Amino acid sequence: MYKTRKHFVWFAIILSAFLIIFSSISLANHYLFRTYALDLGMFNQAIRNAALFQNPAFTLGIAGEEIPFLATHFSPIIFLFSPFYYIFGNYTLLIVQIVAILFGGVGAYFYSKYRMGNDMIIPIIVLIHFFSIWGIYSALTYDFHCNVLGAMLVPWFFLFYERKQYKQAFITVVMAVLTIETMAIWFAFIIAALAISNYNRKKLVQVDIPHIAICVISAIIIIWVAMPWLQNTSTNLQFERYRWLGESPIQVITNLILSPINLFKILFTNTTSNPAYDYIKMEFHTMVLVSGGLLFFLKPRFLFMLIPIYLQKMIPNDYNFWGINNQYSIEFVPILSIAAISTISEIKSNYRLPFAIVLTAITMGATIYTMENRVSKWYDGINTRFYSKEHYKTEFNIKRINEAIRITDGTKALSASSRLAPHLKSQKIYHYPIVKDAEYVLLLPESNTWPLSADDFKKSIDTLSHSQRFTRFYSDNDLLIFKRNESKVTH
Repeated sequence: MYKTRKHFVWFAIILSAFLIIFSSISLANHYLFRTYALDLGMFNQAIRNAALFQNPAFTLGIAGEEIPFLATHFSPIIFLFSPFYYIFGNYTLLIVQIVAILFGGVGAYFYSKYRMGNDMIIPIIVLIHFFSIWGIYSALTYDFHCNVLGAMLVPWFFLFYERKQYKQAFITVVMAVLTIETMAIWFAFIIAALAISNYNRKKLVQVDIPHIAICVISAIIIIWVAMPWLQNTSTNLQFERYRWLGESPIQVITNLILSPINLFKILFTNTTSNPAYDYIKMEFHTMVLVSGGLLFFLKPRFLFMLIPIYLQKMIPNDYNFWGINNQYSIEFVPILSIAAISTISEIKSNYRLPFAIVLTAITMGATIYTMENRVSKWYDGINTRFYSKEHYKTEFNIKRINEAIRITDGTKALSASSRLAPHLKSQKIYHYPIVKDAEYVLLLPESNTWPLSADDFKKSIDTLSHSQRFTRFYSDNDLLIFKRNESKVTH
């Protein structure tokens, strides 16, 4: 009884500690205006409109067109969280993301308890290992993303599947498929690997094949039918990043299979002509290996599970996907954790604890190292280093900006700088320099000017200042607000 109570106390302490750490990254970044139009602004616009029973579209794309939310990422599960917008406002999805990560860690903890039997310590170490993997911190650093929600369901699926709780496993698969369009393909590979490694003819027919079929059918409907229809195109626009390898997904896959040497180069080398992007992929592979990926050589089924994740990450001719930045590595977190649990549970009991401690220490050390030093481009360590006082500083007067932008709440249309967009409350928000029918234009003159150059951004402000359509409504060193003069807007 005493050991159980002590174990629960440690479990609660660790969960609380990582809740504080994750919040200090994600929520602090948002409070300090270090979240962006793409992607948190886009998600916030959609969830706010859904909460108000308005069209859950977004207008924050660079073209400024109104796009159905599900056309960009098929994530209907987001709408389940829309009622929470009334409580948490534009922090809602960030809170959901943090809770999802904690939920995923708890799933790994219970899966470890199931595999380890009476061992009370190793599940706690496993929990720390899970929460120490770099993919979590990279995802938390940059806004909100639905693949985080899907990835955090994976440990629970393993737990239900191995316990033969197939109804719960099926519900988990359905929930994952509803998080983002790529989850159906990934879960098909996960289930196929489990079916092969735990072959049972009856289970194969009654459980595995039906689950795989549901995933494949869902992927076809979502990716090849629903999304192109919502996009009003003949082919899914998400395929554009792979077009350099073929005109269609089938052609891309065929070309990769027929040219294994080219596939090897794509997986491990810089495929652009710019040497600045050398070694980004190697940094990623190194981080996978030291965080538990070496165990894939002992248990290749886990590597098989990650085939679609490796391909969607590495084959775009775009360095932004390759490295350890942002949300593009979150799917590796649960698989690395589960591979570790599976390995630890099968070694001699007197080696289990030292193995778990060493793996966790190496993972934690590698994660902290990459918070300070990183090959991947466009990394700003200030956004990640929760242990640094610089992380909690900002160049902005937060209180003054929040008071100023509140005047625009509820307006029909706004145009704004990227870092303001996630904080705004409007049915239509355009990514400046798109203005269209915006009633207000809100700008951070000393912040990131993308997609304009710094010079073009200054010229655009000068143009607005001398425009007869707008009046400078508010101005200080941090914020500029222009208000439309005319009663009739120009579309």
